Amino acid sequence: MRRLKTLIFYAFIFLAISCNNEPDEAPLIEKTARIEIAFEGSVEQYLINFGVHSLYQGQSGFVSATIIQPGDLEWTQVIDQANTFNLSTSATFSELIVESEEPVHTFGFIFNVVHTGDIPDEDFEDLSATIRVFGDNAEVQTYQYVARPVGEVSETLSEVVRF
Repeated sequence: MRRLKTLIFYAFIFLAISCNNEPDEAPLIEKTARIEIAFEGSVEQYLINFGVHSLYQGQSGFVSATIIQPGDLEWTQVIDQANTFNLSTSATFSELIVESEEPVHTFGFIFNVVHTGDIPDEDFEDLSATIRVFGDNAEVQTYQYVARPVGEVSETLSEVVRF
C-alpha cells in the first residue's frame, strides 16, 4: 500500500511538472483595421452592399467602424448589440474606405453589388472591385470581386480576418 501511495505521489509530481501553463492558442495581436474598396466599371448602375461585423478587441470587447471615404456617407444600419455596421447605397463613388475606431484582432466583412435594373447602354461595364485589407497600415490581404452579368443573381464575398 505504501508503494502505491509513493507511486501515485511521484505520478502526481511528474504530471504537475510536465503541465505547461502556456495557452495553446497564439496570442491575440490587435491592429487598426482598414478596408479599401476600389471600384471599376459602371458603378452608377449598381446598388453596393457592404457590412462589417465582429470587430473584436481583447476577450470580448466590441469596436466601432467608421466610413472614412466618401466623407459624406453614413452607415445605413448599425446594430450595436451584434457589433454590425451595414451600408447599402446607390451613390456613385470610386473608392470606399472603412476603418476600425480602435485596434482589433478579428473582424469580418461582407460585400456584394446588385445591378439596379436600368437597361445597360453600349458603354456599360460590369462592376469589379479590388478589396484590400490593412492592419496598422500594412496590407494583409487582397480580394478581387467581379459582379455577375446583368440578370444573374449576385454573389456575396464574405470573409473573416484575424491578425
